[in-house]
Amino acid sequence: MKYLFSLSLGLLLSLSIFAQESSSELEMEYDSSITLMRKNIVRFNITPFILWGGGNYVFGYERRINDHSSVSLNAGYLTFPKIVNLNLGQYGVANDHNNNGFSIAADYRRYFKKRNRGFAPDGLYWGPYITYYRYNLSSNVTLADSTGQQITASKANFTGSANIINVGVELGYQFIIKKRLAVDLIMVGPGYGFYGGKLKLDSNLTIDENDEILNEIRNGLVNKFPILDGLLEGEEVNTNGDYGTWTGGLRFVIQVGYSF
Repeated sequence: MKYLFSLSLGLLLSLSIFAQESSSELEMEYDSSITLMRKNIVRFNITPFILWGGGNYVFGYERRINDHSSVSLNAGYLTFPKIVNLNLGQYGVANDHNNNGFSIAADYRRYFKKRNRGFAPDGLYWGPYITYYRYNLSSNVTLADSTGQQITASKANFTGSANIINVGVELGYQFIIKKRLAVDLIMVGPGYGFYGGKLKLDSNLTIDENDEILNEIRNGLVNKFPILDGLLEGEEVNTNGDYGTWTGGLRFVIQVGYSF
């Protein structure tokens, strides 16, 4: 009896050790077949290019800090769509000659242990993020009188800027294809942010309706860029003034990169 008990116990221990080794080998096999323990990804954010066309260059870098976590940083130059011949009603039109800015974004990513086959940076993840956008606008304004006739001797220039800071939580999925190609999709990113900036109109004429002109320009910006909606909600617009408000926002990003 003691012999059978000892034999059974030894068999169970052997099977347990074998199962543990097989599980460990399987885990390492999945990891090596997908990420090959590569810790870095450099990538290009194609989202601004899709939204606003050429002239947008945003690059990023992701670094794995452990088997299921990483941090990433994106930064780049942006060229926003021009508001050509913005109609200001009875006041005239505004023609752009400068529309650019830049963006910076950082996030921490926690890759799901039980939902992914491999280790970071492959698979489904979630985490907090922070983004900052700077938008600059400069336009020449052609003014008109009360009858709608252009004031040929008039000279006016409108300048504006917007600073947008968002903080939120994102959910995304990163595919590692052929062990090198990375395709990153941030699918959901609700956040809360501050939108602020400055509007200024310089002219060689004294115009009582300056405030209304800036309001017209403000409305044109909002119609062109829905993300700016609510910037001046409840705020008075002056010929040279600041504005700001807190509001909600979303984040959706498509990126392609190289894993190494």
